[in-house]
Amino acid sequence: MSKPVNILIALLIIGVSILGVYNFIQTHEYKTFSERTDFKGEARSNPLYAARLFLKRMGIPSETKNSLQGLRSYPDTDTVLVLDTRRSTLSKEKIDQLIKWVESGGHLIAKANKDWEASDKKTNKKNQSRDPLQKYLGVHVSSGSYLEDLDETIEDFEDMVNEAKDEIEGNKDDSKSFNYHTISLKEASKKLALKDIWFRDITVDTAHQNKTEEIKLDGRNYIIRQRVGNGMVTLVSDLKFIENKGLGNADHAEILWYLVHGLHSSLYQPRDIWLIHNDKMPPLWRLLWQYGWAFILSLLLLFVAWLLSSTRRFGPLIPKAEENRRSLSEHITSSGHFYWKNNKRSKLLNSVRQALIQKLARIHPGWSQRSEQEQLEIIAKHSKLSPDTLHKALYSTEIKTAEAFTHTIQLLEQLRKSL
Repeated sequence: MSKPVNILIALLIIGVSILGVYNFIQTHEYKTFSERTDFKGEARSNPLYAARLFLKRMGIPSETKNSLQGLRSYPDTDTVLVLDTRRSTLSKEKIDQLIKWVESGGHLIAKANKDWEASDKKTNKKNQSRDPLQKYLGVHVSSGSYLEDLDETIEDFEDMVNEAKDEIEGNKDDSKSFNYHTISLKEASKKLALKDIWFRDITVDTAHQNKTEEIKLDGRNYIIRQRVGNGMVTLVSDLKFIENKGLGNADHAEILWYLVHGLHSSLYQPRDIWLIHNDKMPPLWRLLWQYGWAFILSLLLLFVAWLLSSTRRFGPLIPKAEENRRSLSEHITSSGHFYWKNNKRSKLLNSVRQALIQKLARIHPGWSQRSEQEQLEIIAKHSKLSPDTLHKALYSTEIKTAEAFTHTIQLLEQLRKSL
């Protein structure tokens, strides 16, 4: 192909490409779409994942524990336990261990669980069930309600536009912010805001009020802190505000910071924070490995040793010894002795007589219709024996000695073979 033709083809391809790009730009428009995505990785299964990252960035070592059930031992008392669970599967022994750890100087942050009542139909009495930890603290928890922001929307469109501009330009006035619910902590220099929270009213019994610090929200207890021995229990109405979806709202992260420093007020304390969000029992395989790993490894080693010993051999296989089989005559002799010892000689004798009669019936037609005398005469004619001898051999029932029995059997066999 000539050079001018190649140049023409190249120019044609370039022109078509430019025309296609121009047509695409004229007919398509670039737009940005917002798409909601769910949590990924550890954040999908761990609601306190964001809290752990926040505390680590603030200089406090934090770690997630799968369940309080699987803990072999509790940490040092300069560690804070954050228990974001319902505690419904924890036994009284587990709760007692937890309280002893707090009494020795630990700090527990837990969420409040609703008290429930069960009515007895027979007595019409209502029995109230309380969480063992809450019963120990002397508190009652009511049913919850969802508290939204007091001023979540701006009705005036012009005000909404102006506030958006101020926020973009960085000139947002605090007076124009949404009216959140607020709480006052003695460690904080200002009121701390809560946004869209689940609220359960915590009521403290009269006997425990003098040792309980009550932190109120809208005139009701949202957080209580109570000294227990050398430690402290912080009971929060609900801990969803520190979970992944809520930690970034309002002053939730700051509230968490002050809560974990409720007992250890130093900036560099507590030394560690354990975040627990599950009360379920660990799976069976994990418990077996945790408490019986030595036994499992021993069984595995024994199985490997057995497998090696079973799949290895030295030299050829040893041939299997042939089984010795007795002759048929031994079986017949043994059967005869058995019948004779059990007084069943007549059965043996009748079987031999029956064999002889069957052979006579095949040789002489109508044998069964003949009389006994005629049968004896026919047999005597062929065997040259007297009718009395034949009658005794064929019909006698008074053969009782071994010699007479043997003689009769021999005579019958002799007759059967001579026919």
